Amino acid sequence: MAVLQQSKPMHLRELLAGFIAPELLVDCADIKIQRLVQDNRKAGEGDLFIASQGFNTHGLLYAQDAVARGVSAVLWDGHCEHEGEILDSISNKAMCLQCHDLRNRVGEIASRFYSEPSAALNVVGITGTDGKTSITHFLAQALDDNDRHCGVLGTLGNGFINDLHPTGLTTADALMVQQTLAEIRAAGAQHAVMEVSSHGLDQGRVTGVDFNIAVFSNLAQDHLDYHQSLDRYADAKRKLFYMPGLRAAVINLDDEFGRVLAAECKDRMNVWGYSTRADITEVERYASHIVHAHTVTAGAEGLRLGLHTPQGDGVLEIGLLGRFNAANALAVLACLLLSEIPLTEALARMSKIKPVCGRMQMLTTPGYPSIVIDYAHTPQALRAACLATRDHIQGELWCVFGCGGDRDRDKRPKMAAVVEQNAQHVIVTSDNPRHEDPQKILDDIMTGFTRPEKVQQIIDRRAAIAAAITQAGSGDAVLLAGKGHEASQIVGDVHIAFNDMRVARELSGVDA
Repeated sequence: MAVLQQSKPMHLRELLAGFIAPELLVDCADIKIQRLVQDNRKAGEGDLFIASQGFNTHGLLYAQDAVARGVSAVLWDGHCEHEGEILDSISNKAMCLQCHDLRNRVGEIASRFYSEPSAALNVVGITGTDGKTSITHFLAQALDDNDRHCGVLGTLGNGFINDLHPTGLTTADALMVQQTLAEIRAAGAQHAVMEVSSHGLDQGRVTGVDFNIAVFSNLAQDHLDYHQSLDRYADAKRKLFYMPGLRAAVINLDDEFGRVLAAECKDRMNVWGYSTRADITEVERYASHIVHAHTVTAGAEGLRLGLHTPQGDGVLEIGLLGRFNAANALAVLACLLLSEIPLTEALARMSKIKPVCGRMQMLTTPGYPSIVIDYAHTPQALRAACLATRDHIQGELWCVFGCGGDRDRDKRPKMAAVVEQNAQHVIVTSDNPRHEDPQKILDDIMTGFTRPEKVQQIIDRRAAIAAAITQAGSGDAVLLAGKGHEASQIVGDVHIAFNDMRVARELSGVDA
């Protein structure tokens, strides 16, 4: 959990005005807050301990320890077992204040504590099932300039494009989000690009963020273990486009839910759509402006896009693999144009974009098959990764993949069906089994194949990668899907060091 610090203490009355009942503010006049904390283990003298309902437990259960560590006040809400006893035991030692709907107010409170850092930045939020990380990092690369730097918040870490600090979450908790935005502002940046997950939206982690532009990539099955249905998952994504003060939306019009979302937004804000369709006649009505790739050509060095934009026509040559990256590039281009960067300059910046770690990242070694590492872990993303890899090779495609444990089981056979349709050779292996039996996960996957006898099952992921590299020809490609940038494999609660690219380099003799 995050701990927020600022150079000057803030009066509790000033911090909470408008968030709690006015009569409660009277007794807060002389209390100064040094920091905001949600983790009792990091609590200290002069802090405000925020105790809201978490996903598994209520923060109030830890309030006694926080008070013992010297916090000045406890802000709480919700219902907790032994709530009365806990409050009775600490109310004579620290100010205890109730804040209605606290979980969704933490970000706003933290924003005030940090003097509203996002208001000083051009903040772009990206949501969707696939493409969030790629769009975020491509856009950050293009926005980051000599005197106009761009901060990043997302799956690969928070900070700046070449100095990221991992958080373990796509969207960090509300306190960490505001802390990072404050650090980005203090470092002199003028832009911030943020991945916004469905979990983050559902749990109020981005309340208090002043977004200028919201981007939607696509909607496909994922995280149904949490959201329970695709409709609820979509509703969580939708929340980004109803954030107060949002100036513009950039939406994928090739996605069915994207068109629904664009239609909802068009009367409320400036909607820029993007599409890779040859003919956009059917989708033009959904957006005020459209960035359109009327031609997409895949070559050995990347993609070539013929473009129509509101600022004129152009051609973009970009060193990225996969036609789906054409759509990601269009999202980036729309954001650049909305950020008042002229088309010619935007295309020049985008021509220098480099692939993101673990996203369609290719390793080529003489005498070995090409190896592509990608994070694809949904049926739609896996299909796109397979097709993308095939576009750039002459030989056959080998796909090594698995599915995560303790996650949506329904997509496992769907992943199998996608790979069977798009790869000539398949090896099913372990991903992050967590608390599930790896063989049971493979059994679930195998039910999706129509010809299971042609599929190899190798639970040990390193052995599976070795088998694919050994069996594939030098003109073939091996797609290692599912883990991308990840530096470990999760077995039970243990993180075991493992990285697909590192293993691929070792087995290809690059790091021998």
